[in-house]
Amino acid sequence: MATLMMLTGVSPAAAHWNGTGQDIASIHIYPYSYNSTWQTPMNRALSNWNATSSPANFYKSSNSGSTITVKSYSNTWYGTYQRCGGMCMYVKLNSRTINRDASNFSNFVTSTLVHEFGHALNLAHNSTTSIMNTSRNRNSMTKPQSHDVADVNAYY
Repeated sequence: MATLMMLTGVSPAAAHWNGTGQDIASIHIYPYSYNSTWQTPMNRALSNWNATSSPANFYKSSNSGSTITVKSYSNTWYGTYQRCGGMCMYVKLNSRTINRDASNFSNFVTSTLVHEFGHALNLAHNSTTSIMNTSRNRNSMTKPQSHDVADVNAYY
């Protein structure tokens, strides 16, 4: 455990995991196709996790059962994550609430999807300076923060 704390900077007691994510940090997603207004910030969300010093690796594969759907839902959430198996997930982005509340649309979409990918990496909501903080500014925070990366590294 001491080695884990030295390598990650996060002790297991301080980590924020939900345990409902994927079994491994290399996650394939069925290719999605939306207009560039959505596609560009969604692609940036994959890149933002892939650029971290964690084992997170999000990539598109036509063999994947994992999907990302953008649609107008009557619910109040911006995005939601659901595990559908050890190597499968469903992510939904709510175009109604995102369009309503975003002052920087591209950043808001990226932030929301990076957050949902955090759930796929077993991260739970928390109140730290984190992409997993539900009160974060989605118009400006678009990348996993050091706390998020440390939690992923400690989990995997």
